Amino acid sequence: MKKIVLLLLAGVALFAFIFTTSVLWYRFFYNDTATGTGDAVSSIKVQLGNNNVIDEGGLIPLDDETAKTITPYEFKVENNSDSDAVYNVLLEDSIISDDANYSSKELLSRDQLRYQLSLNGNIIKTGDLNDIKNNILDTRNIAASQVNNYQLRIYVAESAQNTSWQNKYYHFDINVQMEEEK
Repeated sequence: MKKIVLLLLAGVALFAFIFTTSVLWYRFFYNDTATGTGDAVSSIKVQLGNNNVIDEGGLIPLDDETAKTITPYEFKVENNSDSDAVYNVLLEDSIISDDANYSSKELLSRDQLRYQLSLNGNIIKTGDLNDIKNNILDTRNIAASQVNNYQLRIYVAESAQNTSWQNKYYHFDINVQMEEEK
């Protein structure tokens, strides 16, 4: 009888050891992205362009057709994971205070500016910069291993009054933010 009890206890201990090791192995090597506790941000790679300033050098009021000819700000979003993801592209105003060229100038108002956003070579949005809600320029689902190439053109609206846009600049930052899965 003593041998059966020891054998039974050894079996329970072996089962507990295997179960605990399996759970620890799973938690160590797999992220739980469904609950938002995993490191989902590392699956999205963002490459931003260098020139995110619009200044008076070539700054004149343009119509939407002519705006297609100006050099765009380019960036790309790449999904390196093996599952789909949802992200927001955010456009945030920024001030350049440490550059002598810009520190003496005023920042252009968003209501003086328009934008064109292209995705993979196709214009997907055109509108007034002032109409962007919560700084969200675009929300998109990206498939696993997919790359989305963006081009953003920001320009003075053709309707800008008189010369209220002269001797000013507009500086912006683009950020990409993952949306939590629900």
